[in-house]
Formats: sequence, structure tokens, C-alpha cells
Amino acid sequence: MEAQEAANARRHDIDWLRVILFALLIWFHYAVFSLWQLEGSSGGMEAFNLVLFFVLAVMHQWRLAALFFISGVGTAFAFRRRSWRVYLNERGIRLGIPLLFGVYVLWFGMFDPIETTRLLFTIFPGSEEMPYAHLWFIFNLIIYSVILTPMFAHIRKNPDSGVVSLTRRMLRMPAGIGLMLLPALVLSANAILFKPWAFGEVGMWWEFPRYLLYFVFGYLMIAAKEEYFPALDRIRVPVTIITPLLSVVWFVAGEASGVPNVNEGGWADMGHPAFSLSATLASLVQSFHAWFWCLLVFSWASRLLNRPSKWLSYLNEAVYPTYIVHMHLTFLPIVILPMMGAGYYLGLTVGTAMVMVGVMVCFEVVRRARFARPLFGIKGGREEVVKLWPYNQTEDDSLRTVLSLCFHALSLAVVFVLYVFLISAEWIGG
Repeated sequence: MEAQEAANARRHDIDWLRVILFALLIWFHYAVFSLWQLEGSSGGMEAFNLVLFFVLAVMHQWRLAALFFISGVGTAFAFRRRSWRVYLNERGIRLGIPLLFGVYVLWFGMFDPIETTRLLFTIFPGSEEMPYAHLWFIFNLIIYSVILTPMFAHIRKNPDSGVVSLTRRMLRMPAGIGLMLLPALVLSANAILFKPWAFGEVGMWWEFPRYLLYFVFGYLMIAAKEEYFPALDRIRVPVTIITPLLSVVWFVAGEASGVPNVNEGGWADMGHPAFSLSATLASLVQSFHAWFWCLLVFSWASRLLNRPSKWLSYLNEAVYPTYIVHMHLTFLPIVILPMMGAGYYLGLTVGTAMVMVGVMVCFEVVRRARFARPLFGIKGGREEVVKLWPYNQTEDDSLRTVLSLCFHALSLAVVFVLYVFLISAEWIGG
């Protein structure tokens, strides 16, 4: 019984990483979409700019991969307590409803529902036409959850099946060599085989199987039960030493390879041979670099963050709704702050803070509106709402009904404000 409880215990480090990585997502998007402000900059800022470009480029290689891995970890924990039918039903509610709300409401798909629906069911429509914008993460996650459910259900019934046994043997290899090498080699095979043919972007083309692999790896590590986290502990020191070196090698290798778009893919269409020694080496470095960064953050999170906090459950609940709305709030500060004389780095600091405050205000409003909660990916209904202020200050059902109407009205106001921010940014920015 105690062993079973330990196996099902919630990992606070995984929750903390989810919170931290989605917070970094807000900063990352603000930093990337405001880079135009650095064009032609001088005055001794070149060193700062180079560091910024290096940090952004390195983060882009592993940040989303780590989030898909974490989603696989969460799925493994979920399948210990749920049947496949319950799991798919929960995925449909938690992911499907916010996706449809985002596509048809937040991103204006309701004004052209036929074309929006066509693009929603188009395989890899491209970044310019995808109707879900930044919600492609949710879109891919739904697809991964559905197509992998048979494997999850099989492992649930057969916890010592072949793929799980293979994962355990990998994790038990001396000095953690299996955990460091084998997943990276699988990721390298995906890159070498699929990357030459199309430019990978926002989870499409070769990135689609790449993130699927990270999702599967996350699931299998937890399916192996007690093996994974001890293996992380064993590799913490070597990974901490190797990862920064890999970052430098990766940063240099892309330029030195002589292959166009070697990190993004699609060089075959640009006249370069699909398979070459330089392209293969660059793909190997890229895959190992991303995997080692994941191992680095997971191993240190396991060491430092696996402890409860009164803030963790609150911040964890805020992850999805803040992710859903953050892009609408990002572009207006990017346009306005430079007009007020703020340089790039001041604008990045102030603008990111403004977006952080804005998304948390949106979260605080919609979490108090029973019928808005599922639209923004928040679990629970009335039973959760009544625990919150000001509902918990009264037992009067009539007063609670009035409060509910007020917060539902405020939720509509939130959507209106999101529209205003997005449209104003496009109008002012030209």
C-alpha cells in the first residue's frame, strides 16, 4: 500500500517546471516579437545583443520539448488512476474546449467558420494559415493524446510490457549512459530522416514527430516507476558540465555546416543534398543539445523543487488560462512602449511585467465565472468557485447568484479587452 502511494505521489518539481516554463514562454514571445527594435542598433550594445540572441536561440531548442515531455509525465500519472475513456473525456474537456474557444472566438474564426473549420482539419496548414495561432501546442497535444491512447491503455494493463521493460533497462545502464544517449539517438534519427524535406515550424512537419517523441519519452519514464528519478540524480553532474559545452557547439555548428536552414529544416528544396555528413552532424548536435537541456532542467528541478508550496497549486491552475490569453496582451506594449521612448531592453522588462499582470488579472476574473472556467482550461465548476473570494464570504444563494452574474459579465469584458488589445496593436503598428 505504501509503495503504491509513493508511486502515485504528485511530483511537485514537475508542477513547478510547468509553471516556470510557461512563464518563460511569455517572456520569450515578448522578446522575440520585439526584436525588430534592435535593427541597426549600435552604441556598444552588440555584446548584450549577442548574449540575447544566444539565450533565445538556445531556449527555442528545448523549452517546448520540455513542455511536451512534462505533458507525457502528466499523462502517465493520470493513467494510473483513470481508464482510457475517462482520460480521453478529460482531454476533450481540458484541451478541446479551450482550443475551440480560442479558434472561433479569441482568434475570430466565428467570422469565417467554414474556412476556419477547413483549416482546423488541414494537416500542417502553415504558420500563416493555422487558425489556432499560438494554441498549436494544445492542438498537437490533443492529437498526441488520441493517437497514443491505445499504447497508454496497453501499458496500463501490462505494466511490464516490452517497451516499459526496455525503458527500465535503459535507465539502469551504468552511469546513466542509457538515459543520456538512447533518447537523443532516437531524436537524431527523426531529425536526419525528416528534417531535409520541409521547414519545421510551430509543431508542424518534422517537428510534429519530434514533439511526439518527447511526449512518449515523458510517459515512458514515469511508466518505469521508481527507475527514472534515481537515474536523473546519477547524471546531474555530467549533464551540468556537458550541456553548456553542447550549447556552444550547437551555436557554432549551425553556421559552420554550410547547410541552409540546417536547424529549421527544408534544405532539400534549396538545392542542398538531403543527406550529407555536415547535415547529419548538425542534426546530431541539435538533437543531443535539446535532450541534454531537458535532462539538465529536470535533474536540478528534481533536486531543488520537489517540495510543496502554498503558491504552487494556485500557479499551476493559472498556467493554461494565462497561456491562452497572453498573446493578445503582448503586441500592444510592443508597439506602444517604443513610441514612448523605451529602448528594447527597458521595453522588454516593462512590457513583460505588464503582460504578466494582465494575464493574472484575466485569470482571477475567469476562475470566478463557472461557465468561463472550461473555456480557459480551468478545472472544476461551481464546487470550486464557491471556495473563492467573495463567494466564500456568504452562504446566501441569492447573493452568490448575483456575484456569479457579475463575474460572468466581467469574463465577457475580458474577451472584449483582449479584442481591443489585439486590434489596437495591429492598427497602431500599421
